Amino acid sequence: MKTYFLHKNENSRDLILFFSGFCSHFNHFSHLKSEKNVLMIYDYSDFNFECDLKKYEKITLIAWSMGVCVASKILKDMKFDKKIAINGTNFPINKEFGIKESIFKLSMKNFKLEDFKKNMFEEKLNLSENFFFNDELYLKNELNFLYEFCTQDLNENFTWDEAFLSEDDKIFPFKASLNFFKEKACILNSPHFVFFDFNTWEELCKLS
Repeated sequence: MKTYFLHKNENSRDLILFFSGFCSHFNHFSHLKSEKNVLMIYDYSDFNFECDLKKYEKITLIAWSMGVCVASKILKDMKFDKKIAINGTNFPINKEFGIKESIFKLSMKNFKLEDFKKNMFEEKLNLSENFFFNDELYLKNELNFLYEFCTQDLNENFTWDEAFLSEDDKIFPFKASLNFFKEKACILNSPHFVFFDFNTWEELCKLS
């Protein structure tokens, strides 16, 4: 995993810890402003998390897509002021709560970046024209790493305070997410990549 501070504010002791999804890069989120510190976790080619978060007094966790599972496993012993999941679950490769294993394996084998981008951004694809993406071979390897990580030792006890799900999600099955979160779910009218609908990280933290 890689880390990148999207925002640093030495006058703030608040941190938004953001576990992004597969295929993410920090420039995908440059339009989102914040007066807090925002630390992004991305690139799931390994799963070593070595961040010293002790200096922060308030930490809000936001996880998106495959990052929901990664965060639920890696951060299982951490306490947060608020935990928000977006378009993902703790069981992302699962017939009831995620993507069916056969479909995920097919995606790993036949991954095409352009098709993935169309499904992720939908009608807002043009807004991603200047986004950076790794090449397809690199991303196929990342999918393989995620498959191995997300199908072993899943954490059933990590709970989320809120979940925001896109009803027309073309990446992560909406019904599966709804099965997992049930009454915690708040429905969004957004593509899988919800972030174009917001201007600040604070807006995301206060969706409810």
